[in-house]
Amino acid sequence: MNIAYRPQVPTWKRSLKNQELYEIVNKLRIEIQCDCIPGTLVYEIMAGYMTDFRSGPSVVNPFIPKIGDILLALAWLIHDVNYHGFLSKKLADRLLREMLEHAGMGTVKRNAVYYAVKFFAGSHYNTLDEDQGDIYNHNKTLVKMQWLDNKGFMLKRFNGRAITANAFR
Repeated sequence: MNIAYRPQVPTWKRSLKNQELYEIVNKLRIEIQCDCIPGTLVYEIMAGYMTDFRSGPSVVNPFIPKIGDILLALAWLIHDVNYHGFLSKKLADRLLREMLEHAGMGTVKRNAVYYAVKFFAGSHYNTLDEDQGDIYNHNKTLVKMQWLDNKGFMLKRFNGRAITANAFR
């Protein structure tokens, strides 16, 4: 797996409106090449995007950090972004598992997270045209995504409003 991101030190702050959420402070550009998805995924996440990083009960915080280091935080963030419908749920969950491995999370914890989202997070996965509530509808306008093939040709694009091709299922 290869992950490139700018700026080198992404920043976020706790939301004043909801203490469970964090607000991205500076625009992020994240490029991902992985084994589970062919090509390159390119994300631009604008300032103001809201995330909870790792979802789930706080009782697991000592074992699986809510934010963690930068690579772990990016794994949680990209998974949140993909759950708006940018990728199929299956690919979003597989990408999370691979990003957790890249971040250094051990096999047992990584698989526990993967199977937890696979079996219990389905109600949080939506398609882009669904009304997802105020925060999520706002978040969708703060993300641009491109899926490029191995030669750099665009397979799929999301510009904050619409997808120009279907996601692989």
